[in-house]
Amino acid sequence: MTRKKFHHRSSHYQQSRLNNRRTNNITRPQSQSSSIDSSSSLSVAISDETPKEIPGYYYDHEKNRYFKIMPNKAVGSSNPFSADSITKRVEEKARELVIPNQIPNGISLLLDREINFNKPIYTFKSENRQILIKSLRQVGSIIPTAIERTPIKDFQIHPYFNKILYGDSFGNISQMKIKCTSSSCMEIYNDQMAKLTSEISSVRLDRTDLLMATTLGDTVASGNMYILKLPSGPYRDTALDVRYTYRSGSTIWTSSFSEIDSSIALGSSRKLSVIQGWEEYPCVNNFKTNSDVFALDFDRYQPDIVFAGCRDGKLRIYDIRSDCSNSHYGIGPTIKQQSPICHIRQIGAWYILSDGMDGSLSLWDVRNERRNFDKTYVYEPVLEFKGNVNSTNIQYGFDVNLKEDIVAIAGQDNKVRFFSINTGRTIRYPIGPFKDKVSALRFCTWDSVGLNPELDERGEGIWMAAGKEFIWWSIGNNDM
Repeated sequence: MTRKKFHHRSSHYQQSRLNNRRTNNITRPQSQSSSIDSSSSLSVAISDETPKEIPGYYYDHEKNRYFKIMPNKAVGSSNPFSADSITKRVEEKARELVIPNQIPNGISLLLDREINFNKPIYTFKSENRQILIKSLRQVGSIIPTAIERTPIKDFQIHPYFNKILYGDSFGNISQMKIKCTSSSCMEIYNDQMAKLTSEISSVRLDRTDLLMATTLGDTVASGNMYILKLPSGPYRDTALDVRYTYRSGSTIWTSSFSEIDSSIALGSSRKLSVIQGWEEYPCVNNFKTNSDVFALDFDRYQPDIVFAGCRDGKLRIYDIRSDCSNSHYGIGPTIKQQSPICHIRQIGAWYILSDGMDGSLSLWDVRNERRNFDKTYVYEPVLEFKGNVNSTNIQYGFDVNLKEDIVAIAGQDNKVRFFSINTGRTIRYPIGPFKDKVSALRFCTWDSVGLNPELDERGEGIWMAAGKEFIWWSIGNNDM
C-alpha cells in the first residue's frame, strides 16, 4: 500500500509540475531578480499571434523579446533602443511592407506587366532600367596609349561621338577614340590635346562642344580654369582652340556648366565663383562661403540658382542675381550633413542628392526646413541610402543616369554600388573590388546619342576610371 500511495503522489506531483511549466513558458519573465532598466528585457513565447503593444517597450521580432525605450537625453539618439532609433526602425519596417525587397527579373517583369495592367507605365520603365543595371558584366579594360601614363582624375563621354575626354594627375587633357559593345571594347587612337599647369581636378563637357577643365594648383601657381573648343566632327583633330582662361588665386576643386545659358560656376577655397558672359564681356561674382566648395550644380529649372556642397557639410543655395558681398550662407533652407559633401546632383525640381566623406548618401528636399522650439535647425533627409563605404577621400566616382532614378557611387573599398533613387534600395551586388580606387565613372546610354551616326559601335553600360585604365561594363542577357 505504501508503495502504491507513493507512486500515486509521485504521478500527481509530476503532472502538476508539467502544467506549471507550460504556464510559466507563457507568463514567466526571463529573470525575476533583474530590474527593468536600459539593459533589461521581457521574454515572450513564440506565437502565431501579433505581440501585444506594451507602453514604453519595443518588441524585437528577431530576438523575440521586449526592450525598454529609453529617452534620447539619457542614452543618446544613436543608441539602438532610444526613442529616435525605435521610430526610424518602425518607419523602415513600414516602408518594407510597401516597397518590394527584391528587384524583379525580366520574366517576372513581363508577367507583372500582363497582370497589373493598372500599374503606371513609368514604374515599369524604372524597373526595366534596374534590371539592365542588374545585368551589367565586365567586358574589358583599356590602358590609353599615352606618352605619360598617370592616374586618371576625371573624364566625360562625348554625347555625339565615340570619344572619351579625360584629364590626369600630370595636367594632361586627352581624347580617346573608342569602340565598345556588349562583347568587346578597344581603343582606336589616343591623342593628347592640351597640357595644363597642374593636376586636373574636374572635366566638364557642354553640348555645344565646349570642354572645361580645372586644375588644383601647386606651390608655384594657383588653380586655373580653361575652356577649350572641341572639333565639331568625328574626325581626328588634336588642335584645340582655347576660348577662355581664369585664374582663381586659390585651389579649384570643382566646376559646373549651366544647361540653360553660358554661365560657369567654380568651387574653390572658401568661395564660389560664377562667371557670366565669358564669350565677350566676362562678369565674375565671388560668393564667400567660409568653407571650401567641393561640389556644384546649376538649377535646371531656375538658371540663376546654384547649389554648392561644402567642406563643413552644408549645402548652400545661391542666387547669382543677389549681392555677393552679403551672401555668406546663401538663400533658402539650411541643409547640413555630418561630413564634407563630395558630390551633389539635382533630382527633379526640388530634390538634391548628395554624398559625404563618411560614406553617407542622402536625398534632400530644398523646400523642407524645420526648427525646434529652441530655434535649432533639424537636418533630416527625405531618403538615406545605406551601404556606401568612404572615410578619407572626396574624389570617388559618382554619377546619376539620365532618367534620374539610379545612382552609381564608388567607395573606399574599390567597389561600385548602385541604388534606386526612388526607393533607396540597392539594385544589385557591388561590382569590384578593383585594383585601384575608382576616381570617376559615367553612365553610357543610348538615350544620350539619339542621332549618333556611330551608334552601332557604342554599347550601353558604364565606364569607370581606376588608376591608369578605363574599365568597361556592359549590359548583357545573363540573369535577366
